[in-house]
Amino acid sequence: MNSEILSSIITKAKKSGADQVDVLCKERNTISASTRLKKLKKIVQADVISIKMRVSIGNRSAVVTTDNPNDLDGDSFLEKALLAARNAPEDAVIFRPVPNELCKNFRSMDICDNYRPSSEELISTALECETIALQIAGITNSEGAEASHSYSKITLANNNDFFATYEQTNNLISLVTLAEKDGFLETAYDFSKTIYWSDLKSPERIAQKAAELTLKKLGAKKIPSCKVPIVFDRIVSQHLLTSLVDAINGAAVAKGISFLKDKLSKKIFSHDLSIVDEYAIPRGLRSYPFDSDGLECSDVIILENGILRSFLLNTRYAHQLKMKSTAHAFGFEGIAPHNIYIKNGKESFQSLLRTIKKGLYVTEVLGNGLNLITGNYSQGVAGFWIENGEITYPVNEITIAGNFIDMLSNCVPASDLEIEYGVDAPTLFLDEMIVGGM
Repeated sequence: MNSEILSSIITKAKKSGADQVDVLCKERNTISASTRLKKLKKIVQADVISIKMRVSIGNRSAVVTTDNPNDLDGDSFLEKALLAARNAPEDAVIFRPVPNELCKNFRSMDICDNYRPSSEELISTALECETIALQIAGITNSEGAEASHSYSKITLANNNDFFATYEQTNNLISLVTLAEKDGFLETAYDFSKTIYWSDLKSPERIAQKAAELTLKKLGAKKIPSCKVPIVFDRIVSQHLLTSLVDAINGAAVAKGISFLKDKLSKKIFSHDLSIVDEYAIPRGLRSYPFDSDGLECSDVIILENGILRSFLLNTRYAHQLKMKSTAHAFGFEGIAPHNIYIKNGKESFQSLLRTIKKGLYVTEVLGNGLNLITGNYSQGVAGFWIENGEITYPVNEITIAGNFIDMLSNCVPASDLEIEYGVDAPTLFLDEMIVGGM
């Protein structure tokens, strides 16, 4: 987005009575190809521009959006923003960064790939992935494969002479496979998502993993209700971390709707648990140099040996909570982590598994089971039964229940962390939980 265009509309807004003006522009080019049963299903190519303008007048503020860059040339878009701000309810906690807090150091983090795969390459990749999977014995059907590439350019400008841009690419291959036994259908998926096209897992590897996961689920049994140790597969541990991210979101804390709102600087989880948020991991899917408030990002220790060290904060909620922003503003109205992960434990997956006489290895969850206000956790799950330190037969139609703090107070991470998806975790071994079965 041209700096002169953004500068012009910001200047007009200030002359029309705005105290603070921020403009966030995201230009995105995407192309994707999807196949099903070894035939091209569809190919989609799109160029999308999203422009958000935040205007503050006194204690009133509003955000307006458009997907038409020509709206910035006339006065109607600006007038709409000014009218919305004047009619917005008063908000005592409106607060913006002062100029000397704005990002000045734009750290290189290698998040844009110069390579652009063609539509033919995307089609070929999706077809190869699905074809390999359908040739694997036992795989009877597919919900399809997809290969996609996107390029984004993000620009932020405000009336404090801040103008900055960064570029990012994303690439994806995904596949869903199906298998059937005794009239029961099972499905599983695998995917790879990276900044660089060359870093993607091969179609063969994705096909084999999706097929393997699907076939392992065949012949699932029901188990009686019990109370046993629980092992969360890495994918499920990521789901658990995502729930925790919701609880440390500054907006939830400021509104008093998080069960962790009074837990800062307190030991709440296992001494073995530490969580870090890193903003500049090279080729990290959630790496970026500045947040939507224009603040320079930095690494943040969220949890240290079970002690809650920080919430995720933008400028607004940091001001309300009388804290300092952690530079996690996202899209003017949101708060989101960068590359957040649970740190590795000391013992391997296998050594920890051998300590379990009877237990449940959870590989799949249904929905979000955390009550953000109370911290109670109840979740539909599927996975495998553990017997004498070995993963045995598949199980399904199960629920697990407990309290989030109790669960993670008796938790040990394995040493199998892989930084892949922006929200990552090793396998987690939990103490006994209530399992609802037959």
